[in-house]
Amino acid sequence: MKKTVITFTDAGKALGNRLISEVPEFNGAVQYDVHDKKDRLGLHKIVKDNFLSDRAIVFIGSCGIAVRLIAPHIKDKLRDPAVIVMDEQGRHVIPILSGHIGGANELSLKIAQGTGAVPVITTATDLRGDFAADLYAKKNGMEIENREDIVRISSRVLSGSKVTIQKPLFGDEVYITADDARIRLRTRPVILGIGCKKGTRYSLIEIYIKHILKHYNININDVGVVATIDLKKDEKGLVEWCDRHRKKLLVFTAEELMAQ
Repeated sequence: MKKTVITFTDAGKALGNRLISEVPEFNGAVQYDVHDKKDRLGLHKIVKDNFLSDRAIVFIGSCGIAVRLIAPHIKDKLRDPAVIVMDEQGRHVIPILSGHIGGANELSLKIAQGTGAVPVITTATDLRGDFAADLYAKKNGMEIENREDIVRISSRVLSGSKVTIQKPLFGDEVYITADDARIRLRTRPVILGIGCKKGTRYSLIEIYIKHILKHYNININDVGVVATIDLKKDEKGLVEWCDRHRKKLLVFTAEELMAQ
């Protein structure tokens, strides 16, 4: 998981430097010090780019600033990256987005271990040590199909319901049930690689992808993520397709693609 640290004051900058040098998980992290006016102008773009590339973000500053910056880019709990806030004194570390799938809770605990900060974990299942379907999926390298039922499963668990995990004799899926709530996990998500000419409309992208999926007998629910080159990350038709079908868009540089 690649990481970005964003700071707003000199004290925050010093803590960010300490984070990168003392916490192993932040080795190689990128730091932006936006108390400089020039850097502040590009702050919204920095946040947007980190969401598009699925980089964990640590804000060293107020929760209010972090919430306002990430609000326009939030999609859902299965696609959003980890977002964490620390105060500039390093007293508290707070995961505020994607605690399970994005790994914000786990990363916050690592930060706490490395810096002595107090982790402020607010996820109910974590606090009570209860089963969490999305965390189970992440640890087992699986994708959740009917993501809207995660909340229903969690609600049943917190109410004391028993959780049952079922794996059919044949197939790659796993089912998790708690009373009347049920979700399906897939073990082999498909990565859909796509490129397009500049300005290609959503409707044309929709037609082409339907054709490809039908040709290879792939259910759209089995598409985990969409991948493209970074030059296409802002293509309206492609971004709209991902938004409508609730698929995460991963972007790579030409160098990264050539290295594969």
